[in-house]
Amino acid sequence: MKSLIVRGIAAAGLVWIAAAPAPAYEFTGTFPGGDCTAMARTIPPAKLWYGHFTGQREWGIHLNQIQTRTVAGCFRTKAECENWLYQWRSAFQYNFWNDYCVRGNQPPPRRPYAG
Repeated sequence: MKSLIVRGIAAAGLVWIAAAPAPAYEFTGTFPGGDCTAMARTIPPAKLWYGHFTGQREWGIHLNQIQTRTVAGCFRTKAECENWLYQWRSAFQYNFWNDYCVRGNQPPPRRPYAG
């Protein structure tokens, strides 16, 4: 009987945990990344996170055009950089083929989208 009660409490706890929302980013709108040159004056470049995004979205009165956007910026933490990428991916949902966060100096440019 006691083990049945314990199992019931454990099952209820698992249901409550499963029902709790998972921590996730919330779309708050796109925003520019930090200015890498300005941030490098106070934070060593090797400790900054560099973010880059290129993506597309439908645009126009009848959504009959494709708009492409490429943005970059620097951030103090990986979480800030990942949140920034999430915001851009949410607004430009198509073909985000060149988006990443890397620690340290800005990486060399990658091959642009050809297609």
